[in-house]
Amino acid sequence: MTEPTKKYNQKNHLIIIFVSIFVFWFILSGLIAPFMLFLGLVSTAFVIYIMNRMDLIDEEISFHDFSAKGLLLYIPWLFKEIIISNIKVCLYIVIPNRKINPQIIKIKSSQISDLGHVLYANSITLTPGTVTIDVDGDTFTVHTLDDQFKESLESNEMDKKIRSTEKNYLPSEGKDV
Repeated sequence: MTEPTKKYNQKNHLIIIFVSIFVFWFILSGLIAPFMLFLGLVSTAFVIYIMNRMDLIDEEISFHDFSAKGLLLYIPWLFKEIIISNIKVCLYIVIPNRKINPQIIKIKSSQISDLGHVLYANSITLTPGTVTIDVDGDTFTVHTLDDQFKESLESNEMDKKIRSTEKNYLPSEGKDV
C-alpha cells in the first residue's frame, strides 16, 4: 500500500523555487560580498514575484510527486548515458565506412505524471543519436540514428529509471513495462 501523497502547498513551492534560484545565482556568480548577496536575494525575490504574478508557479510544474533521492540518482546516470551516446555518435563521424540506419520508432512511456513524460522525452532528446519528435499521451515518436540507439530505447532502461523517480512508483509495476 502506498503512503498518501502530501497535499500541494504553493507557499512551500515558492520557497523551494526561491532557494533553488538563489543557490543557482550564487554558484554562477561566486560573489560573497554582503552587498552583492543582498542584490542576489533582491533579484531572486523579484524573479519569484514576477513568476507568481504571471501564474507560472502551480501544482503542475512542482516536483512534489518526485523523490529527491530518485532524481539525484537519475541525474548522474543520465550524464553517463549522454557521454556514452556522444562517443557512439563520434564513432559514426570518425569511421567513414560505418553506415547509419536512421529510423522513426514509437515507444511507450510508463510515467504517471505529465512532468514525468516531459522528463523522459527531454532525456531522450538530450542523449545524442535520439530525438523525441512527437508525444501523444504516453506514446513517443522518436528518431534514432541507428539500431543500437533503437535497441537502447527499446530496453526501457531510461523509462524505468525515470518511473522510479516518481513517488507513486511501485517496483512491481516496472516488471511489466
